[in-house]
Amino acid sequence: MSSPGSDSAPSTRRLAAVLIADVVGYSRMMERDEAGTHARLREIRSQVTDPAVLRHGGRIVRTVGDGLLVEFPSALAALQAGVEIQRAMAQRNAGLPAARRIDHRIGINLGDILVDAHDIAGNGVNVAARLEAIAPPGGIAISGTVRDQVRQDVGVAFVDAGVQQVKNIRQPVRVFTVQLGGAPSTAAKLRALPWRRALAVLIVLGLVAAVAIAYWPRARPVGANGALIVMPFHSDSGDAAIAESLTMQLTSAVSRISGLTVIAPTVADRYAGKAADAKKAGRELGVRYALEGRVDRRGNGMRVSAQLVAAETGAAVWSGDLDATRPADGSAPPEVIGPLAETVRSEFRAAELKRLGATESAQALALRATLDLPNALDAKELRALRAVFERALELDPAHTLALVGLADTLAFESQRAELGPERDALLARADTASLRAASADPNNAEAWGTRAQVLLFRDQIESAAQAVDRALGLNPYVSDLHALRAQVLMARGDHREAVAEIDRAIGLAPRGNTVGVMLNYRCRALLMLGRYDDAIESCERGLAFVPDWPDYMLLAAAYAQKNDMARARAAKAELLKLLPRFSIHWHAAVSGSARARQLEPIVYAGLRKAGVPE
Repeated sequence: MSSPGSDSAPSTRRLAAVLIADVVGYSRMMERDEAGTHARLREIRSQVTDPAVLRHGGRIVRTVGDGLLVEFPSALAALQAGVEIQRAMAQRNAGLPAARRIDHRIGINLGDILVDAHDIAGNGVNVAARLEAIAPPGGIAISGTVRDQVRQDVGVAFVDAGVQQVKNIRQPVRVFTVQLGGAPSTAAKLRALPWRRALAVLIVLGLVAAVAIAYWPRARPVGANGALIVMPFHSDSGDAAIAESLTMQLTSAVSRISGLTVIAPTVADRYAGKAADAKKAGRELGVRYALEGRVDRRGNGMRVSAQLVAAETGAAVWSGDLDATRPADGSAPPEVIGPLAETVRSEFRAAELKRLGATESAQALALRATLDLPNALDAKELRALRAVFERALELDPAHTLALVGLADTLAFESQRAELGPERDALLARADTASLRAASADPNNAEAWGTRAQVLLFRDQIESAAQAVDRALGLNPYVSDLHALRAQVLMARGDHREAVAEIDRAIGLAPRGNTVGVMLNYRCRALLMLGRYDDAIESCERGLAFVPDWPDYMLLAAAYAQKNDMARARAAKAELLKLLPRFSIHWHAAVSGSARARQLEPIVYAGLRKAGVPE
């Protein structure tokens, strides 16, 4: 554990599947036709690689020229995405002359990686890079660790290429190449049948097709879950690349919203253009909602105008504008993606609750309580919401949103209880509910975020760190998850990295409801680093939101440590006015012994100087 004044923080590690893809002969192709090659690669990313990554739960970490670095939650998911990409590229290349083909090499490894903000590195990534170099054009090379984990039939065969010593990797790597032929096609199976049986099968298939065509509905019905299409964003100011990146990244972000089914980008592409019709998309695809928008240049900046539309009526559910710095590389800025995705989540849930009305279904109950939870102020209100989540789970014991809400409610209740059996019992129930939520939907970022929060409250810091990293791997655009990671970092004593993480959280949602709370975290981290002026500045900014006793507690300590005793005493007076029972002993008791020991040298010492009761 680093000291409060340490200049470095230990890197976060986790086990992950890493896929690296590269284009064969990229430099030669760019030299021959730079503009044409760039346009074709953008099209391939939009239509092939990015949708495949999205469908299999991957997170695109980095793109450089022709290269793609992707993290997946499992070896199977990474292999399925790689196979899908290579098969799609084989179809695109069919019949093209050699000079027009674009072939990828793909390497996949399962191993330990280092996580630095949103980037990844380490031996797990290095091995994947070496495997990519080994793979044949249009092929895939995987490590033995990937082969050991893939137990399901993915329609491919593996060829053992032996144990190989690869460049800059000390330990030899067991390498397998992937045969993409897979299972025989339906046509091949028919050819293998005796001709009379084949003819009979064809006749039956023809009759089935005729019936299906005759009775196929003109409009697809909406499924049980709300469904949404992210219509391709457009730009009239020459920012087509940013609009395309924004569409892809938003689709990825909103696809992780619990209870929301999102149409794949390859299907959404057919509705590109200014004249795209959300009602038509809703009728043809059976979606309830459409997100549409445009990107406009504003000097060196950009404005994104978006609206969420009820596809059945074409009425706007929400609309708004977001301004951001215009990226030079044509990518979508996170400070736009984060707020838009969070807005879609809250507005979608509010619209769904309105549609469901007063019904007592599990979904309606869970939505109602989830939307009310941020406004619950005391233990009595939390207990009332807990009862609603419990009723929802009686109707559907595996309802993820209800399990997440129950765990959150129990965790928040525990923080309002005194140390002892009552708090322990509430946290134990929260632990069980959060584990059930993460098990019910392992790809749900909200579930893993709640799991991390509960583990943090139980002082299981390293487990909390793994859970929040899993949540951010699933959805890196959620501001509150970055704030939660900052809390974990502070519990570890990594206050310098915590400040950077809080700044990322605020950057993703600068107008969010929890900015005041995040500024309080930032103030505490800076105070622990001995940066008193910066801590005071963060606390003062936080007071502009909802002034609360934790802000004045930190302010009193910071001013006292700076020997500004007049302001320290004024902050102490506000603290005791808001929470008359406050004392250093009380705070240490409710915080837990580990956190109290961490706060003792600076925060509690400052409070004593300010004259706060012991």
